[in-house]
Amino acid sequence: MLGVLLVLHGSRESSWNEVALKYVEMLREKFDLVEYGYIEFNTPTLREALENLVKRGATEVVAVPLLFAAGAHFKKDVPRLLGMNDGYCEVEGRKVRTAIADPLGVDDRVAQVLVERVRRATTEQRIST
Repeated sequence: MLGVLLVLHGSRESSWNEVALKYVEMLREKFDLVEYGYIEFNTPTLREALENLVKRGATEVVAVPLLFAAGAHFKKDVPRLLGMNDGYCEVEGRKVRTAIADPLGVDDRVAQVLVERVRRATTEQRIST
């Protein structure tokens, strides 16, 4: 069974939890097993979230970074924190196939959201465009 693990950077600001929970809620409309974990500062950690997915029945996991670019966190930290080795993570003595999806990157859909945010800010704060 497929498990989806949302990867968030984390922050000392508690509002990250609200963002994580909203994305989990959205993705649970499409996938049965969805958890979230943080690279740093917050809990659950990526490893804890991975273990939760496996406990809930995941036999394969896709980690989905809520990051814009493939920097050091994406390339080094996420695989290390998950305990990945040759496309697998060992959880409770079981090898679980694990993949990491691409970061958000440049995407017209993200640009459209940014345009909407600019328009809303100009309207709410009466800034002319």
